[in-house]
Amino acid sequence: MAEGGTTTQSVSLTNTGTATVNVSQVAVTGSGFTVISGGGANSVPVGQSATVQIQFAPTSTGSDSGTLTVSSNASNSSLGISLSGTGTQAQVSASPSSVSFGNVPMGTNSSTLVTLKNNGNSTLTFSQITVTGAGMSQSGLSTSTTIAAGGSVSFNATFAPSSDSGVSGSIAVTTNGTPSPLVIGLTGTGTQAQISASPASISFGTVTVGNSNSQPITLTNNGNATLTFSQISMSGAGFSQTGLSTSTTIAAGGKLNFDAVFTPSSSASVNGSITLDTNGAPSSLTISLSGTGSIPVLTLGTNPSSLSFGNVNDGSNSSQTVTLTNEGNANITISTVTASGAGFSASGVSNNTVLTPNQTATLTVTFAPTNPGTVTGASVTITSNAINSPTTVALSGTGTHSVLLQWTASATPDVSYNVFRATSANGFGTTPLNALPITTTSYTDTNVTSGQQYFYTVQAVNSAGSSGDSNTANVTIPTP
Repeated sequence: MAEGGTTTQSVSLTNTGTATVNVSQVAVTGSGFTVISGGGANSVPVGQSATVQIQFAPTSTGSDSGTLTVSSNASNSSLGISLSGTGTQAQVSASPSSVSFGNVPMGTNSSTLVTLKNNGNSTLTFSQITVTGAGMSQSGLSTSTTIAAGGSVSFNATFAPSSDSGVSGSIAVTTNGTPSPLVIGLTGTGTQAQISASPASISFGTVTVGNSNSQPITLTNNGNATLTFSQISMSGAGFSQTGLSTSTTIAAGGKLNFDAVFTPSSSASVNGSITLDTNGAPSSLTISLSGTGSIPVLTLGTNPSSLSFGNVNDGSNSSQTVTLTNEGNANITISTVTASGAGFSASGVSNNTVLTPNQTATLTVTFAPTNPGTVTGASVTITSNAINSPTTVALSGTGTHSVLLQWTASATPDVSYNVFRATSANGFGTTPLNALPITTTSYTDTNVTSGQQYFYTVQAVNSAGSSGDSNTANVTIPTP
């Protein structure tokens, strides 16, 4: 009999003698045995029977024994009847006694096999099976399941997380065994990668055909699981990406940078996207792209467009600058810079210089005449991939002679000097060449004419007046 249960047996007492039997007492000994009816004094006529009901209610597992004693006036006045019974009890245990599923990615599940064993001596039956905890379940066990004494049965505990958080739960099994209920603890953590992009969309603006524009994008995994990529899809003519592949992974809380690229092939507005399929949320992330292609315009500007150096003494030099500007929308490559014309040279811009749109470069042009006379037809020629190549800067300048006069200082203090010039020995006027008094002992006359003879004299000047003329010097200017 199962521990905690009861069973009843009836004993029939029959009078087989010739006189009435008077029963004075019915007593029972032994753990768990009880007389529940027919235990009082009574009389049993000849040939008649009396019934005594005995109940067995074990309080522990194992065998029990006892005696039913009937006292009467019969010849066998103390009749003993042996009693025996066995207490039975199912005993349930679980292995493992608790289950930790660890980290389980959302969208998947994890199962662990749990074995229930009946360690008792009676069949184990199930009256209720209760599972708690979001995403927790079991399969293979029901209220119709039984486990024979000493037997076992296995079932699956399963965790299929519905959120990226930790979950605690249990499987409570109510049985006819001990303990009841048996509680099996369950724990697990749902994991989920979470993807975001910054910026979420990109506008490349206007990009010249033949050129590329790259823009950085940062991907962030805000989840608690590693982010993986199953597919990377591009749409839109001219759009591409670098730095991202299906082998890329981003750890939980990590970031990754890659570049979106626009290389237009025509002058048109283009819309497209980058679509990232991942194990994260959202599982498909789309980054919008837009851009406009433009036909390349290559124009090289020069400022000024011509240079006039005027008169420059032979043996000296004069420099001026020209600003070169890329006035188009695509890169200009300057292949050569060539100066023509006697005495002219160019520097500051080397061959194969590249100017991006709106970029400038400074070209220095130098005039260093070695002979007198006007240089005509001179120029600086800039060849490039611009549509106005070759670009020409016109140059002009005149090489001239000069006359250097030097004299000995006057012994009179605080004097200055005036220089006079004439084209004949006695043709000096009263107006000096110099507009202001000369305080040094030299003067250069740059306003001379080739082939002309000049006569020079010098006067010292102070507050008292002018000295007489110095000795006369004369010079004839060479003819080119």
